[in-house]
Amino acid sequence: MDKRERAERAKQEDAILNRVLIWIAGSVILEALLLLLNRYYVNARVSELAIQQGLYQMFGVLAIVLPIAFVACAVWWFLTWKKGEHALLPQVLTTILAILAVCAVVARLYPNKTGISALYVGVPCLAVLALVYYLYQHEFFLVTLLGVLSGLGLWMLDRRAGNEVLVYVYLAVEVVVLIAVAVLTWKLQTSGGLLSVQGKLVRVFTKNTNYAMLYVSCAVALLVQVAALVLGSMMVLYGVVIVWLLAMAVYYTVRLM
Repeated sequence: MDKRERAERAKQEDAILNRVLIWIAGSVILEALLLLLNRYYVNARVSELAIQQGLYQMFGVLAIVLPIAFVACAVWWFLTWKKGEHALLPQVLTTILAILAVCAVVARLYPNKTGISALYVGVPCLAVLALVYYLYQHEFFLVTLLGVLSGLGLWMLDRRAGNEVLVYVYLAVEVVVLIAVAVLTWKLQTSGGLLSVQGKLVRVFTKNTNYAMLYVSCAVALLVQVAALVLGSMMVLYGVVIVWLLAMAVYYTVRLM
């Protein structure tokens, strides 16, 4: 490796580190805001009911405005990408608006401790996903994402008495996602990790990707949800998901060495 290649690699590593730090800082700030929201929105005192009602009305507006703004920015991002441009602004705005839109919708639909508790857990999970995306192989990011989706399904099944229809809609969507991931994995396996997008070949996975781990991850996520539906969401099922993710973390960490 010559001097120029080392400088370029150092530049890329610095950029990745900066992005990771931004995600961590953003998660800390959002967690602090959630603490304030829990204080004045969920556990408001009698003298603070006006603030609570004002926040509820505000989230009613934001739950509509933010998703619309997210879609608009996502279209902007797609159009710039289609032109071959790599503008940073639409990517950043789309990501921020997606996170804020989810928070606003959850806060509006679940103006109680359940909704805020979900966000408490969701924000660190999002930071971990970003960390995995930037530091590990893309296939491990996909495995981690499947684990998060499976864990969320278990959590929702624990509370399906509140909104049973929403739970089963989520589980149906999760099954569709698992099937789509399995089909995409097969397609990438046959093409050597390359995916054709708008006539352009994009490398998604490396040539030494272990596709079996992706298929097994889909199977584990599906079996955990089936077991939860049949037997009830038990702590042992959370343990299965956590143990599998830890095993995959060790496996992909060793592969980085």
